[in-house]
Amino acid sequence: MSPTLHENLLIFFGWVIRGSFMASILIVLVLILQFLLRNKIEARWKYWLWLPVAIRLLLPWAPESSLSLYNVLSLDAIAPGIHQQTQVLSSAKEAGRISAATVHVERSINPEASGTSEVPSPPLESGPVQDSGFWWNGFKQIGFTNILMWGWIAGVLLLATKTVYDQLRLKQALRTGRKIDTPFLSAVFNETKQQSGVKQTVQFVASERIPGPAGVGFNKPAIVISPSLLITLQKDHLQYILAHEFAHIQRRDVAVNWLMHIILIIHWFNPLLWLAVHKARQDQEMACDACALNRMSPQQNNAYGQTIIHVLEHFSGNQRQPGLAGLSATHKQMKRRLKMIKHFHKKSYRLSILGMGMILALGSVTLVNAKESDAGSVTPKASVQSEQDSKAAVNNDQDIIYPKGDVDRELYKKELEKARNKAEAAAKALTPEEKKYIEDETNRVKKLSKETGDMYVLYHKYKDLNSGLDLSYWGAVEKFSAYEDYLKRASALEGSILKEPDNLPEGYEFSKARIEGPTEGRFLDEVRAEGKKSGKPIYAKKIDWKEAATIRLEYTNGKDTLAISKYMLDSEGSKKKGFFEDDLPAHIYPKYVFWHEGGFEYSISTTWDMSKEQKVEILKEAVQK
Repeated sequence: MSPTLHENLLIFFGWVIRGSFMASILIVLVLILQFLLRNKIEARWKYWLWLPVAIRLLLPWAPESSLSLYNVLSLDAIAPGIHQQTQVLSSAKEAGRISAATVHVERSINPEASGTSEVPSPPLESGPVQDSGFWWNGFKQIGFTNILMWGWIAGVLLLATKTVYDQLRLKQALRTGRKIDTPFLSAVFNETKQQSGVKQTVQFVASERIPGPAGVGFNKPAIVISPSLLITLQKDHLQYILAHEFAHIQRRDVAVNWLMHIILIIHWFNPLLWLAVHKARQDQEMACDACALNRMSPQQNNAYGQTIIHVLEHFSGNQRQPGLAGLSATHKQMKRRLKMIKHFHKKSYRLSILGMGMILALGSVTLVNAKESDAGSVTPKASVQSEQDSKAAVNNDQDIIYPKGDVDRELYKKELEKARNKAEAAAKALTPEEKKYIEDETNRVKKLSKETGDMYVLYHKYKDLNSGLDLSYWGAVEKFSAYEDYLKRASALEGSILKEPDNLPEGYEFSKARIEGPTEGRFLDEVRAEGKKSGKPIYAKKIDWKEAATIRLEYTNGKDTLAISKYMLDSEGSKKKGFFEDDLPAHIYPKYVFWHEGGFEYSISTTWDMSKEQKVEILKEAVQK
């Protein structure tokens, strides 16, 4: 390696170390502010608080200021050796005499010093350096820094290679998807796009190979949705999902994610930065929720939240790739998002003086460098506001049911307004005791369902508080990552189950399974009758179901997926008998084969072309009665 390249790498490495250190202090400040002001600052401003961190990491130069936080917390006070070496390399190179300056300073440094003063460079002689042993001498003199630098370079190359590989796989998966242009779906897509205020061209693609729903790309963006999810959605649910994805596109989140990922590659050694990127992606999701809700009526908040839950529970995947921006959340984050969605008000999405003030305050003390003099520094004071306790009188957990198909906009608005007025009137009519009982009972059922895995049905006496529905459900969804665990549970159920077919295509192995309890049937009438008889504002009943309403098995060879499902039919769906393919257009991918028998629908789908006859044989083999 030439001396010049080595010098440049050392100088760049020094800039990375200093920038990462300063950004770490800023990250801690942002996390503290978000914790202290968690109920005082809106979703999008929590997200914008990460902006100074990105700017700090990208700044090649910054002015000095006595207000800088780094007058108090400086890198040379913590790691003087690294700071002095990289600083000297930078100044010496500018003078054209890096070798002599480096050797002199290295010999002058007191390794036991703990102050912040730097050892001054010696006067530089004129003329070029004639030192044939420069590289070896330089390596010996700053060997520790070289070891750190080469380790950093190795990490950068490794992560960059992985990023390129992941991006190539993502592009390949996108190419295998099919463009959705059916009249109904296109109409819903274009209508939601118009409502979201998105002007650029956006493609609508169906693909099972991309964790979705997700926005992909920023020059030529596309929204990707799994076909298996698509066919289960009603119009309003699809609009909510599209509204969230259009918010990602409108906010240029894919480009932002790429920027965060590139910064993360460069500063891969900093665990605080990994945490910051993780938190920023979470705040990004909540900011998109707020952006989507800002264009909806307040009555749609609850339905939007329930749609998000449905998608995340059944179809979520790894969306931490920089090229994707879509629905994703951990269980803990889901609770935060639902709380934000529930209490969202449009006024909260407007300009926030507190949010702007926090960003300006952070920038004024962290986006400027420390003064080189020993003058006293000014320590900024952050005002801490007390947390206020907010409790909801009623917890609405069910989707609002809207008319299917095309709806007159004016009439639609009037109906939503009526629903909102009904909910407000019903809430006012509640006594404090009823409000407390509804909240406590709902929280109790949620906790029980989570701890035991049991299924509960809630009867709502005041259905106007539950989006016009008198029933809601908790639990009854069991997931399995091992076939033996699934088979043990399924074997204890009554009725038909799904087993692993012996005639699976070669190379396919079990991936995951899901079993769900029933959400319709005779027991619902029993719950309603008991709920009315109890006279309570909300009535909960545990359902000991014996036969599954839904079972799904998935198999994969690492590239393609084969899915087999069982689904309980309603009276309308039971009219069709035997084997048949779906009537969706051919470009809706994958293609399904259905088998209706005994009040149940059995289906098989593949992410590659397979004949109907072969699918039928596999499906017959999988159903165990």
